Amino acid sequence: MATPSKSLSIRKAQVPVSCYFCKGQEIKWKCEDCDVRMCSSCKVSIHQGLKSAQDHDVVSIQDISKSSPGLQEIKSVVISSVFNSYTTTLPAVHTLLCSDDDLLYFCSNLKQFEDNQFVKGKLLKSSIKIMQTLNRKIFDFAINKDNVILLVEFHDHKIQVLSPSGEVRTVLDTSPMTLLAIHVNKDNEVIVGFREPGPPFPVRDFSVRQVIIFGRDYQRKITLEFDKQGNKLFSYAARIRTDSRNIVYVIDRTVSHLNGRIVAVDRNGRLKFIYDGQMDLGTFQPKGIAITSSDNIVVVDAVNAALHVINSKGDLLGLQFIFKDLGINNPYTLCFDTEGYLLIGCAYGENEDFGKIHVVKMVDSLM
Repeated sequence: MATPSKSLSIRKAQVPVSCYFCKGQEIKWKCEDCDVRMCSSCKVSIHQGLKSAQDHDVVSIQDISKSSPGLQEIKSVVISSVFNSYTTTLPAVHTLLCSDDDLLYFCSNLKQFEDNQFVKGKLLKSSIKIMQTLNRKIFDFAINKDNVILLVEFHDHKIQVLSPSGEVRTVLDTSPMTLLAIHVNKDNEVIVGFREPGPPFPVRDFSVRQVIIFGRDYQRKITLEFDKQGNKLFSYAARIRTDSRNIVYVIDRTVSHLNGRIVAVDRNGRLKFIYDGQMDLGTFQPKGIAITSSDNIVVVDAVNAALHVINSKGDLLGLQFIFKDLGINNPYTLCFDTEGYLLIGCAYGENEDFGKIHVVKMVDSLM
């Protein structure tokens, strides 16, 4: 393994010295949800009296300073070792998921290729055992708790179910809205990205860009569209994942398919954070996303061939340039298997005709 790239340093903003409410006393507390710093007196007399703040996370400024010093050293290494690498029969691996029964599902969706495929298989010691294939241009797919496959095709308005025998049937038609990302959370709810028909960009005031949470019966439960100030939360929900608290993390494409960000929002529509990469890297092109057992978020940045690891507050914990360090080329998608290994799906590279899947071990402290 090549020598890891030089560690990054990120300078945090200095903590203000006056209370947000009374402006006069030294601050002792910070509400993570309101992003407000306050003194002990106002914490009790004002903040705790706010009905909307009953469930907010209020932390000690002293604890913040211990965990986030003025100059914080960020670990650059994300991957501790490469366990195995597999060559597929597809030009690229754009979406990749593992089921609870240790089966692997992946697909390619390059528009210039007519033989795009969805593949169900199993990783063996030296190869991938193919168990089922389906010739469809699939934009995204998800696996529910019964190991049923839910499919969304390109520019389509139907959620479809794939049976073990290869039969495809529609379970929800959302005409005329176009479906984007699809995900199933720990409670077996189906979460889907929506947009209005027509060109995806530019996003205008009248554009409809939503993430909708459905029950397992496909009845609409929650619609996420605007923040508390009435601003659109999303531009183009390309991928969706959730953590153990059902916080929704969206790879949101902005302006074009080349730029993006991570939008984190709770079920009440409260914006938790927006992560748009690191300034020194320039363009941030998130393609794949996976959540660790400790609710850290791993994002693959395709344009920089890098992995970003951020915590549930949007702070960068680790960054690694995996092409430079490990020779992992054209990364697109991520998932964890049942043993905690991170799988990275890639497109074909130089002198390569097929996409690859790399099985890697992450640094334990980031898991």
